[in-house]
Parts: sequence; C-alpha cells; structure tokens
Amino acid sequence: MLPIKKAKIEKVSTVLTESDGDLWPCAWGDDDMLYTANGDGKGFDLSAPWTDIVVNRIEGMPGSLKGERLTGTEGVGPVFADPEKYNRKPTGMLCAGGVLYLAVQNLNKCPEHGIFDDAPCATICMSRDKGRTWEFDPKAPMFDHYQFTTIMFLDYGKNNEASPDGYVYAYGLDYNWRASFCKSVKDPVDLFLARVEPSKVMDREAWEFFAGQKEGKPVFVRDISQKVPVLTDARRVPVKPPKDLADKPMGMSVISQGSVVYNAPLQRYLYTSWTENTFEFYESPTPWGPFTRFFSYDFGFYPWGEECYGGYATVIPSKFISEDGKTMYVVSATFAGGVKSYAFHMRRLQVEL
Repeated sequence: MLPIKKAKIEKVSTVLTESDGDLWPCAWGDDDMLYTANGDGKGFDLSAPWTDIVVNRIEGMPGSLKGERLTGTEGVGPVFADPEKYNRKPTGMLCAGGVLYLAVQNLNKCPEHGIFDDAPCATICMSRDKGRTWEFDPKAPMFDHYQFTTIMFLDYGKNNEASPDGYVYAYGLDYNWRASFCKSVKDPVDLFLARVEPSKVMDREAWEFFAGQKEGKPVFVRDISQKVPVLTDARRVPVKPPKDLADKPMGMSVISQGSVVYNAPLQRYLYTSWTENTFEFYESPTPWGPFTRFFSYDFGFYPWGEECYGGYATVIPSKFISEDGKTMYVVSATFAGGVKSYAFHMRRLQVEL
C-alpha cells in the first residue's frame, strides 16, 4: 500500500471512438461489459437524435472498443427543477448485484442565468435490464437544497466486487459540479462520502454520510447535515474559461465532478478532478481519507491545439486498470478550447510508487 510518487499522462487522447457526448461516468457490469452515460449528445449512435442523457454499453478493451447506444430520446431521469432553466446530467454510475444505478443531477442550462453554474438537486435511477429501461421516483429528488447533488459512485471494480464490506459508496459535491463562474452558488471545495446497502440504494432514508472518525474508525450517520468532508482543497488555479462564460482569466476552485476509483493492485483510492486547464488527481489508502494530491498537470490557457489539450469530467474506468495497477486510462471531453474531443476518448495515465 505504497503512495504514488510519480505520474505522467498523455497530452492528448489516444484511444478514440465513434461517439458523441461528454461526462461519461462508467460502471463495470457483472457481464464484463462497461456501461457509461453521456450528457448532451448522441452517444454511440451518431445517426440517433441528440438528447441530454444517453446510456451506452461498451465491449472490448482499449484499441478494440465497440459501443452501443441503449436509450433513446427519453433519456434517463426527470427534471425536478424548473425545466425552462435546468436539464439532466449524468454524474455517477454503478453496477452492484447485477443492477445498474445512475446518478442524475439537474444542472443550469440557461446562459442568461449562469449556464452550468448551479446544481440544485439530484436523484438515483435503477435499471434491472442492463440499461435499456430505468426506474426512479418521479415525484421528488433524492437529494436537494444543493447538498450532495453531484454524486460519483465509488468504482469498486466489476459488479462492486472489491467492496470490502459489501456496501455501495458514493462521493458527493455540494452546490455545483465545478466552480460557479457567475458566483450564483458557492464553489465546491469539499468532497463528501456516503454509503448504503446495495439492496437499499433507491431508499434515501437508508443512506449514511461520513461524519468523521472515532478511535480511528469511520463514523456514518443518517443525518446529511452532520456530514464532514473526506477532502478539502480550497486552492484556486488561474484559468481562462471559455469566452461565453468569462471574458478574462480568473481563479477556479479545483474540486470538480470526475470519478473515484479503487485501484485494487495498488490498494489506493484515486479521485480525479480538473479545472479549465489542469488535471488535479488525489489518492488515499481508505475511502474516507486522508486524500493527498499526487498529480497536477497544466495544459495551458485556451486556445489549445491538437498536440496538447485537457478536458473535463475526468473518469478512470476500473475495467481498464492494468494488472500491476500502474497503467490506467482517463476519459475526458473538451469542445470549447479550440479542440473538439467531445466523445468517449481516453488517454493513458502511468504511475510509479
């Protein structure tokens, strides 16, 4: 269980697929398929209609990936907030007990009201048929009032099999999925943790939140107001947002929607975050920390070029981690920095202990 001492990442995506969309939270199914959801695109069927959420299935390994779009224009999950101002975004995906779960948030979609700048609520959807049909409570979101509304399931490998206690774990951000450029809500600087029994994922009352440690052991409580972060990073990185979001460089918070994956060979938990021009990666020996930043990479201010570009919503699928744990692949998307890599594209991440 040695910490990561060095890391390097490819400057561009080198594993490319014929797909369309962003975000791409992933789940390794019990059938050995990789399931993933994209936001705002067509998924793995470029002839299909655009929608705000598409669920897809991918077979194969890097170099021979084949994807299939599973859902249609109906997408997944409801819009609980004002549908004139908000739409749906996938933030986390999980397979446990052969059942798929997808975390869906409502995110601001209006340029005149701070596009992408606040996420008031989120819910969980469930599929018993591997992504083709989905169940959810249409009456109310599971999480609201801007608390724990960007949900990223902890990727414990195939069918959640590496979970040491059988629980499903999920990390969450308050207020927004990344910095709020118009300052309509607070910027997220904390990463929170929750857990729930697999059979009760859809039962909001069964969720427990990390509330610190007592005598070296984690404490989980049902009261969300008592949650405490497993990671706090209030740094601000100088960035140059897309022109339609800001007209000059600014400081951006570093805690954003990405993924948390358990690297079983290394016995480390990796949280992959980002800013408009950097990747910010953290590691921990346990789900509840302590998380330490082990890697930052600056791709430079926009505009980017084809020889070097970053991206957002950095996701590491557990299925593609090498046997020794030292080689992984990071999914990310970009469209606003002068380069369009708006698809399920990956780049290699290598680490040394």
